[in-house]
Formats: sequence, C-alpha cells, structure tokens
Amino acid sequence: MSAAARLRAAVSTLALCFATAGCLDVTSSDTAICVLIDVSGTYANEKGEVVNILKRDVLPSLVAGDTLITILIDSDSYQQENVTTLTTLDARPSRANAQKLALAQELESFAGSGIRSRYTDIPGAMMLGAEYLRETGSTNKVMLVFSDLREELPKGATREMREDEFQDVHVVTLNVKRLGPDSADPEVYRGRLQRWENTVQAAGGAGWRTILDAKKLQGVLEELRS
Repeated sequence: MSAAARLRAAVSTLALCFATAGCLDVTSSDTAICVLIDVSGTYANEKGEVVNILKRDVLPSLVAGDTLITILIDSDSYQQENVTTLTTLDARPSRANAQKLALAQELESFAGSGIRSRYTDIPGAMMLGAEYLRETGSTNKVMLVFSDLREELPKGATREMREDEFQDVHVVTLNVKRLGPDSADPEVYRGRLQRWENTVQAAGGAGWRTILDAKKLQGVLEELRS
C-alpha cells in the first residue's frame, strides 16, 4: 500500500472512530499536547510516518477541552510562524469530532509537502512549545518530540533554557531516527538521548521518556492524563 493510500485509510479510520464516540475512553482532566516535528535534513523524509502516528495514536486520545499544538523544528524554530496548529476541542461532541477530522486533513496535507530546512533548532522549538503549553493552563502538559535529536543551530543563534523552562511538562521522544554514526557505535545514539534527558531535567521537566514502539504512545498519553 502506498504512503498516500495509508494516509487516506487512516483518515477513514479516524472518521469511524470519532463517529462512535472516540477510540479511547478518557474522562479526566484536560490535557495540552505540543507536538514538535523535525523538518530538517533527512528527518524531513519522516513526515509521513510522523503523521501516521499522530492520526493513529494522538488525535483519537483527545477529548473535549484538550488542546493540540504542532510546531516545526527548522532552522529558526523560536518564532510564531512555526506554530502550524493550535486547536482546543469544543465541549460539543459533534463540533469536537469535526475539529479532529479537520486536523487529520491538515496533517495529511503536511505529510505530502516538500518542506525541508538546512539547520535543526530543537531547543528553540522546545522553548516555544513550553510557552504555549503554559498559556493553555491545562492540568496535564505533554511535549512530543519527533526528531533525530541532533541539534545544529545556524551561525549567530543562541539558546539558553531557564531552570523552570519545562516546569510541569512531560517530554516524550519517539521515532528518534538513528544516524550513520549510531550504527557504528550505539553509545553515540544513547549519549545523544542522555544529553537531552539531562537538559530537560535541568530545566525543571516533570518527566522524560523515549518510546521505541510508537504503538505504545496512546497508553503513555493515557497514563500522563492524571
């Protein structure tokens, strides 16, 4: 099945899921999910897979009052233009379902785009995402990071995180693409993950985890919804 066919099938599945009152029965506090999507270098080729994961595991988990934010990781991520989605689901089920379907269609369009950047401003996107998460006032704040986690800032760019940058924010990384040197020495890959975990913890993060099997994401989101 082609990538386009898989995406169309995912939209159809979402429509059925929403029409039957949702794939995940969650009734507790509101949650804000900020999704960071790397569009730099070779990771830009992962757009289709990232969108599949979002439509399969994130959109169906959203309930009334939840907020979804998507931010692009590119050469200069700390700018408002990088926020491509900012939607809070309506209390009316019919309206919330329509919002989810619209989000799925927007994601499908993004998957087919040729957007790609030269540099990788991961901290800028994380700082911007944390600001938007705080502004929602949501009980639960989750940041999903889709990237190979190799930072490369353009000349002149400076990023310094505050001690409370990620206060009350749970950071989850998944679909972390392994690069060439990672195969030659797995400690390179593990070290990259550890450095980011240390960075998030030093900036007051409520938690950090890396998911290897993306199909476990929906369960993780349910767990973080307290």
